[in-house]
Amino acid sequence: MQRLNDYVIPFLREAEGARGRLVRLGPVADTILARYPYPEPVAKLLGELLLVAAMLSTNLKQEGIFTIQLRGNGPVSLMVVDAAYGGQLRGFAEVKPEATWEKPHYSPAEMIGEGGYLAITLDPGEGMQRYQGVVALEGETITDALLHYFTYSQQLDVLLTLAVNREEKGWQAGGFMLERMPGEGGLSTQPTDEQEEGWRTSVALAGTVKPEELLDPLLEGETLLYQLFHEDGVWVYPPQPFATGCRCSRQRINDLLLSMPLEDRADMVVDGEISVHCQFCNSTERFSPEEMGLSTDQ
Repeated sequence: MQRLNDYVIPFLREAEGARGRLVRLGPVADTILARYPYPEPVAKLLGELLLVAAMLSTNLKQEGIFTIQLRGNGPVSLMVVDAAYGGQLRGFAEVKPEATWEKPHYSPAEMIGEGGYLAITLDPGEGMQRYQGVVALEGETITDALLHYFTYSQQLDVLLTLAVNREEKGWQAGGFMLERMPGEGGLSTQPTDEQEEGWRTSVALAGTVKPEELLDPLLEGETLLYQLFHEDGVWVYPPQPFATGCRCSRQRINDLLLSMPLEDRADMVVDGEISVHCQFCNSTERFSPEEMGLSTDQ
């Protein structure tokens, strides 16, 4: 069996009322984070969001997209990642060129700026209702902000550990998420003493996960889960692979341009061509006026 470098492993501790995901991103993280010369704090934050998008996208049951967005007026005015059904990840950050980076660590609020917020959007696909949750950026890490989101917007008990680092072979990222499962009567059901004890045990064990373990390429994800939970048991599902993927294509851009009014297309001509840049994959498609139904003198 070929070894996976980019994957998420869902797992379940049914008796203890807990489920979770373990994520590893190697070449995918390196490809996305190396597309622009990001300052290291920005690249690490973007890598952390990629991990969370990978974790939460496992909830997609059909064609759909899971998106996380940070927006504000700070040095990083926008950061977006999304995961599409089938395991395609992409992401980018808009960094102001005049920004200075003098510290090894900045809180998300420092990077995104005053009034910055975290938005999580689930678009389940055509014919399904779109959902979005928005919270202010609170805490010293993105983990703090996400736990605030899970607690107050989703009423979920969650443990979250994220690790991103640039190694000799490039960027590596690993994440671990433990989620308390709702009782038989739903989220509002008061847990029994046995369920409370099971959850506390799961949290205590999961809390021993170290960042270096999540980043260790020689420590398989299944092995780490076994080391954590083998005494009480854990059901480990098959790994789900991830790859870099951008939904831009020359044909899609061409169709979008041709759907615009003729005068708008004419206004886009610069130096004899129309160029469209995709921020996610950092590529540019160029079209001649003739391709856009314009005369050569426009």
